[in-house]
Amino acid sequence: MSGIGIISQEYKNTASLFKTLNESIILLKKHHFQLKSAANITTTEISDAREKLANILGQVVAQLNENNLPEDSEQYLPQVPPFFIKRLQEQHKGNIDWYKDDLEEVQQILNDGQQLTDEFINRLDELCEQLDAETTRLYRKLRRR
Repeated sequence: MSGIGIISQEYKNTASLFKTLNESIILLKKHHFQLKSAANITTTEISDAREKLANILGQVVAQLNENNLPEDSEQYLPQVPPFFIKRLQEQHKGNIDWYKDDLEEVQQILNDGQQLTDEFINRLDELCEQLDAETTRLYRKLRRR
């Protein structure tokens, strides 16, 4: 595959993951902050969003630990790109163990169906911001070619 083909595929994968992550976070935030539009959200949608986010967090933590491959149950989600993991490692180099613990805690809360706090929502937002920055980086790289 050519250089532009590789970057294009990377961009496609990153953008797909960003879309999944962002849509799930928005849905949970609407529900958490009891916005007007939250009345239209079903319990199934909330459950699906929580499951998707928990699976993505599981992939991120696993790759931050040892670059493990995702489990079979996570195959339906877009894969977490290696450059995104590298970005997170660089951003949190001094406290990567604490950061992984925080992500695992959020993942557990999502899996258990517990109420999210503002602090946990901020952690999800930060993850989304970093993925958005990676998507933008790849898009700019494509435009320069």
